[in-house]
Amino acid sequence: MKTEDILARVRYDLPETGKIVVGLSGGADSVLLTYLLAQKYGAERLLAVHVHHGIRGAEADRDAEFVQDYCKALELHCKVIYKDIPALAAVSGEGVEECARRVRYACFAEEARESGCIATAHNADDNAETLLLNLTRGMGPHGAGGIPPRRGRIYRPILNISRAEVEHLCKVYRLDYVTDSTNLTVDYTRNKLRHSVLPVLKNVNPQMTQATSRFAESMRLQNEFVFSCANELLCKAKTPYGYDLKALRTAHEAVLRAALELLLSSYGRLSYEHICRAAGCVFMGGSLSLPGDIVLEAKQDTLTVRKNREIKDRNVFSVPLRAGENVLPNGKTLFVEKKIPEKEEINRKVHNLLFQNFSDCDKITNVPRVRTRRAGDVFRPAGRGVTKSVKKILNELRIPAAARDRLLLLEKDGEIIWIEAVGAAEGYAAKPNFPALELTVTDTAGITRI
Repeated sequence: MKTEDILARVRYDLPETGKIVVGLSGGADSVLLTYLLAQKYGAERLLAVHVHHGIRGAEADRDAEFVQDYCKALELHCKVIYKDIPALAAVSGEGVEECARRVRYACFAEEARESGCIATAHNADDNAETLLLNLTRGMGPHGAGGIPPRRGRIYRPILNISRAEVEHLCKVYRLDYVTDSTNLTVDYTRNKLRHSVLPVLKNVNPQMTQATSRFAESMRLQNEFVFSCANELLCKAKTPYGYDLKALRTAHEAVLRAALELLLSSYGRLSYEHICRAAGCVFMGGSLSLPGDIVLEAKQDTLTVRKNREIKDRNVFSVPLRAGENVLPNGKTLFVEKKIPEKEEINRKVHNLLFQNFSDCDKITNVPRVRTRRAGDVFRPAGRGVTKSVKKILNELRIPAAARDRLLLLEKDGEIIWIEAVGAAEGYAAKPNFPALELTVTDTAGITRI
């Protein structure tokens, strides 16, 4: 092994200023990383954080003591944090390994909260193990990218160095380290891959870890491009009530799947299988129930996504309308402002509907109520000379069924005088240079002025 060749693969792309929180377990990887960062960025910038998991008894105490002594020798700031992982895992319902990882990163993030970054000591073998784990679980595009060299404020400078190369550099720099005895067992899934699978693959190709690193890097670059296209697709397809199915269906399927992954990520973590099923729903139409009480609907040229309980509970309400801001039970806000509109304001279109506001405020002698629709509601749109059921009007306007129960209606003395996305009733349309009410509806999906 040539030391220079190994060191050339270390990524020194951390910020030039600010604190560097380095996760220091005491193992060879983290000991080497801490040493390299101290040499590159200066010991005064580093804070070594060691999380004592409360699992391995005297051995864990030994590791904490080793870390403190090591940092003292390098004149580094050091912080040891004690956590009872078994107790925390019992409360959260997580596995011990999963809980330990979550708590570790939470501790790192807390220490780096003010103008800091985090450095962890993942290496090429860790990356290969992650790729194999993701493969056995049915990975999607993200899984094929393995461990990213950077995610947000988290940096992984030695990700392209193998475990054997890490140990070689420790010998070169005469760095002592400790060994976690649990890493030598096959009690955990990752350890089974490490001790039983990777050796076989390295017999097939001794450069297996370097090969997987190249593969992961290639997939990450492709993913970045696909997901940037997916973000553009979502922006292009966005409508007041969801996403335009025609725009989604014309996209490349890889971009569509990535777009659905972005869209559904805010509702919870879904498997790649569920993303593929969601893409099928977009192409075929209909409804799809997903884990986390999520319902996907591809109907009436629109894709909508919401929690199932939001569909079951229509958030039926009727409350008095007030001037200014009206925060409503269904998550929308209706802002009411009195003004004198000009002709251009009245005639401008919003979502292909004429902007129609209230005119002649003197007609509103009683306080209107803002409510959601009810069975049997009828409405007489301004300028059309007909009275129709609200349901029929919404059908004509092709407003998706999933959005209808959240539309806002204004009612005065039992008469519906305005409907969100439809406009004012006969006798209430705005007139130039006459007092009117401007209504602005805001929702989590954006702002609609109607």
